Amino acid sequence: MRTNSFTTKMSKKSNQELEDIIQDKSEYTDEALQAVIWELEDRELIEKDEIKLEITTQNQSLESDIQISVKADETSESVFEEFELPTLYSKKAIQGFTIFFSPLFGALLLMSNLKAVNKFKARFQVLIFAIGYTILSAVILNYLPKTFFITLIFNLIGYVILVEFFWNSNLGKDVQYTKKQIKKPLIISLLILTLIIFLQFSPIMLGE
Repeated sequence: MRTNSFTTKMSKKSNQELEDIIQDKSEYTDEALQAVIWELEDRELIEKDEIKLEITTQNQSLESDIQISVKADETSESVFEEFELPTLYSKKAIQGFTIFFSPLFGALLLMSNLKAVNKFKARFQVLIFAIGYTILSAVILNYLPKTFFITLIFNLIGYVILVEFFWNSNLGKDVQYTKKQIKKPLIISLLILTLIIFLQFSPIMLGE
């Protein structure tokens, strides 16, 4: 019997709902799409192998030149959120925030990703790591020459741990997702950085 983790959920969907998922195929995972195809075949709405799921290194696509004819007039208000690709901040985004701000900023983006996939325990672990690593880095850097290059090295190490360990072990190295815009966290990060700089130099400016 052909089954996967989405088979039961798809069996409860109407014909129209299944067709909607096929039409918006780029928004759904491989497993969800495969379960839809099997369900349509079981309902004899399409012939076996009439639609084939082709998995590529970038994403998946459904190769078909035919229109699926469904035997229902139901309408659907479901958004199918449980089948959609998660919207995550990319590794590049985490890299940029970690290097140019600090590992704590990069960790916050990763925590947002983990929240999107309901990895709440992992979110807490990332937070503990980020706080601990920030404190440890500050202590060590206090005894080292204060140069941008040394700070950059510590930030790079933080990024490697965040991505190679926390991302890969909790989200998967080759996870499929839709990229989330960084405009909002970037603005917030710049405002925080500006505030920190102001607080750091305000005594000097007020003293003058």
